[in-house]
Amino acid sequence: MEQIIQCKEFRFLTKGLHSIFTIMMVLMVIGLIMIGVLCAGVIFVPEISVNNFLEQGNITAFIHLEGIQIELADKVTENIQYTKMSVVKLLLTATIYIGLLLFIVVQVRNLLSHISKGIIFSEKNSRKIEWIAYTVVVLSLTVDTFRTYIAFTVTEQIQLGELLVGTGLIKEISFQFAGINWTLLLCGFVIWTIARIFRYGAFLQDEYDATA
Repeated sequence: MEQIIQCKEFRFLTKGLHSIFTIMMVLMVIGLIMIGVLCAGVIFVPEISVNNFLEQGNITAFIHLEGIQIELADKVTENIQYTKMSVVKLLLTATIYIGLLLFIVVQVRNLLSHISKGIIFSEKNSRKIEWIAYTVVVLSLTVDTFRTYIAFTVTEQIQLGELLVGTGLIKEISFQFAGINWTLLLCGFVIWTIARIFRYGAFLQDEYDATA
């Protein structure tokens, strides 16, 4: 009786997680669609129209830094210069980043779907976990570059670097585009190890089925 209850709880857990990852997948797809719409708008709307709008309107801008919210002064927002190519590159960078995350979510969702059906140790599950591991490793090597490029593009648009240096409190601002996120890299290796364990479990399952 206890084993039956635990089995039901496990299936309920996997189905619940599957629903959560389905919602995440839908939200990410909607996000990509919105980015596509924004990208189309950026391409077709002239730069001069946007810059004229920025000059006429009252803009309040914020910068978030690791839990710190900084509201920019009026003289900073007045220096915002809209550049079409920079915004397009920014949106394409966000698309690649969200695309990688979406790939991970889809693979986890499919893996949970198989597990909820009782298919645990299989070659397909092992390959899905391996692809998740490889994607996490790619993120560990590129996530800092993505974030730095976004910060660089935003800073260039509002000319924040020149204003900060002009205060005399800061000597120089530099951007480090290359870097490794060691936490993600370690997670990638752990996930890859789990994938190899699943592959060995699938091998043992096939051996057991062949001898039974």
